[in-house]
Amino acid sequence: MAVADENTRVQVTMPKTLRKELEKEAKQENRSLSNYIVKILLDRNQKPK
Repeated sequence: MAVADENTRVQVTMPKTLRKELEKEAKQENRSLSNYIVKILLDRNQKPK
């Protein structure tokens, strides 16, 4: 799958248990794992510091 010009691809190593948990949460929100992780990061980054 091609990556849009405004995006970049990264590789992340995480515990298998965390991946399974994130996949479950993503499914509950009808999102892909990648999209769900981006949402989490954007939400965290946009909070006032």
